[in-house]
Parts: sequence; C-alpha cells; structure tokens
Amino acid sequence: MNKKILRSIRSGAFIFAMLSFNFAAKAQNSECKNKLVAFEEFIRENSYDQTIYNRWKELKQQCPTESETIYLLGEKILSQKVDQANTTEEKSPLITELLNLYDEHDKVFPNNKKGNRINKALLLYGNKAGDSREIFVFLDKAFQLDNSEFTNPEVLNIYSELLMSQYEKKEIELTLDQFLTKLDQIAEKVQSELKKLNQVKDNLTLKSQTEKLTVAEQNSLQQSKLSVSELTIVTENVNARIDKLTNCEVLLAFYQKNFDKNSENALWLERASDRLDAKKCKSDFFIKVSEKLYALSPTAKSAYTMGIIARGEKNRLQSIEYFTKSAELQTDVNKKAELYYLIATTYGYPEKEKAREFAKKALEVKPNFGKSYIFISQLYVNSTRDCAADNAFENKALYWLAAETAKKAGAVDPTMKKTADELFANYTKQAPSKQEISMAKRKAGEQISFKCWIGESVSIPKL
Repeated sequence: MNKKILRSIRSGAFIFAMLSFNFAAKAQNSECKNKLVAFEEFIRENSYDQTIYNRWKELKQQCPTESETIYLLGEKILSQKVDQANTTEEKSPLITELLNLYDEHDKVFPNNKKGNRINKALLLYGNKAGDSREIFVFLDKAFQLDNSEFTNPEVLNIYSELLMSQYEKKEIELTLDQFLTKLDQIAEKVQSELKKLNQVKDNLTLKSQTEKLTVAEQNSLQQSKLSVSELTIVTENVNARIDKLTNCEVLLAFYQKNFDKNSENALWLERASDRLDAKKCKSDFFIKVSEKLYALSPTAKSAYTMGIIARGEKNRLQSIEYFTKSAELQTDVNKKAELYYLIATTYGYPEKEKAREFAKKALEVKPNFGKSYIFISQLYVNSTRDCAADNAFENKALYWLAAETAKKAGAVDPTMKKTADELFANYTKQAPSKQEISMAKRKAGEQISFKCWIGESVSIPKL
C-alpha cells in the first residue's frame, strides 16, 4: 500500500479515536453532572439514611472527579453515621472510611483548602479513636502545611495541649528551646487571629452606635465576640504551659537569642514583653523589647507598659505622658476610665487641679465610675488649708463639698455605697456645726464659693 495512503489512514484513525474519546468523555461528564444534581435533589427530599449512603457510594465510585461536592456530602453522611453509631465496633470502620475519604479528597482535589489533616485529627480526638501521638502528628503537619486553615480555637488549644503532653512524656524529641519555639508559633497564630477578629468586632461595634446593623453584620459581630473569647482562653492556656516550664533565666535566654530576627515583628515583641512582664523579669532587655514595641506599634497596651517602666524609674511626668497616650488609644470604656484614674492618682495631691481634671475625664467616659468621686472628695479634704487658711468657717465648709462629692460615688456605683456613706458621715462630722453656722452669722441655703483651684460652691445645709 502507498505509504502516503497508509499515513493518511492512520492519521484518520487517530483523529477518529480522539474524537470518539472526547465524545465519550463529554457524555460521561454530562452523565455524572446529571447524577450529582439528581443526588443533591434526593438528599433535599429525604433524611440521611442507609439509602442515601448507598447512593452516595455509587456516585463516588462512578464519578470520583466530577465535583468536590461529592466529598463534602460524603463527609456529612459519614460524620452522621459515626455520631449515630452506638458501639466502638460500629464506629471503628466508619471512622476508617471517613479518614480514607479525607485522603481521597486531598488526592483528587489537592488544592481544596478544607483542612482535611485537621479534620482527621478532630475525628480521632472527638471519638477517642486514635492515640495522642497520631493526632499530634496530624495537627503538627497541618500547622506547618495548612497554616491558613488553622484558625479554629478548639484545634489550636488541642494542638498546644498535645504538644505539651508529648514533650513532658518525652514522646517527641524536642529540646526545651524547640518546644518553646513551637508553642511560641502557636501563640503568634492565636495573636494574629485575635487581631483580625478584634478589628471586625470593633468596626461593627462602632458602626452599631450610629446605624442599625444588617442581620449578617449582627451575626458576624456575635461570632467575632465568641471567637475572641475562645481565643483569649487559648492564649491563657498557652501562656500557662510556657509559664510551667520556664523561669526568668530561660525566658530571657530564649527571647534574647531570637531578638535580632524578630526586632521588626510587633507580634513577637508584644509576646516577649507580655511574658517577661508576667514573670516579673524586669531587666534591661525587657525595657529594650518594650521600647522597640512602642516604637513599632504604639498601642494602648504598649504605651501602658512604657508608662509602668517610666514610673519604676521614678520619672513621674514621663509615666503620665505614656499613660495619657494609652488612654487616648484605648477603645474599651472600662480600661480607658481606669487609665484616666491612674493618671489622676499619679498627679495626686501635689497637683490637685490636674488630678481632678483626669478624675473627671474618667467620669466622662464612664459616668458610674464611683472611684473618681471618692478621689475628688479626698482632694477637697486635702485642700482645707490651701483654699481657706484665713477663714476657719470656710476652711471647715470644704467638708460639705467633700461630703456631697463622696455621696455621688454611692449614687452612681452601688459597689461604692458603703465607702461613700462612711466618708459622707465622717466629712459631715468635721463640717461646721449648727452653732458654728450661727456664730459665723451664716444661714442655711447660703452659697460658699471656693476661689482657689477648686472653683466650686457649696450650699450651707439645714441642720
């Protein structure tokens, strides 16, 4: 046969075969798509039972690459069967099947981002089906390879818990330094997630003050609050685990060794500062870390730490400067009020007018902050010689102003009522008596003004 004709026949046969293959593939794809649609419709109309399981198994066997939905539906079906199983003998093969499904999902759809390593660990942990070593390996690998999916507070807590137990039982070969590094990485992940969630929470909280949130926004706000609370507990647990195995010497060595490569990492600096502070490791290195953190990230927290450092160095004015910055940056009303009160007491009796100014700032942000009224009343009592030294009657009359101010504390804050009542009674006893009012030729209802730093007036009470 002519070679050209032979080549032409072969070429035509190849093209025909390819066309037939493509046609068959398209036909199969179309058939699989229809089967998946039909199965999803069947699920909507029926409860999850053995029939659904059987139909799903058949669908996966016939169309394993059609859609991720097949694997996600399979996860739900098998998870429910695991939950419904009453004995270990019933659960065990179902758990194995679900573990295999996760592996198949990752194999067929390798970029699925569903955190199947984490899912496998939770399946074993929740059903007490695997040993702690196996679960830890799944989570440890997931933390390294699937870090973006490692956001569940429960998972982060389990991972740090297993890391601790594996290290203490010497079931993993880690030095103390390597162990601390791993725990620190978990802490940074928690820190990072907390910052994201707090941003969502703060933005939605701020928005809710001026306009009504949508249902989706309300749900997002509630979920972010819940997650922040859960992650805060994880942080406390991780810190407790680090605290259990370290002292100042160990912590200082660990953080000093890692400082240079993390000197521009605000999250790392924040952790180092917090842990050294919690352990009361007040060294030059602690100051170095805190100063660097404040320079990189001047937050309410970092400014407060700098204020504490300045106060420890007896630099009162600088501590006030940092505390004021911290209060300005603080978004939590309770913490802001406490900061203003701290500034007020730092000014104290030597600078009474400034002290009262900041005590009043605390009341502006938190009107029921009774401590401020108590403190202001004490400032007034401490001013009897400063404001009316040449007038004995007005000198004692300041106790009326102090008593009225103290009484306000109990009126706005029930927890301060006992203290407020005691001070009111004590101050009233030291104020002018009925006889002294008469001798001074004054009468009830008359106003007495204090022209010194106080700049307030008080009415003579009817005794």
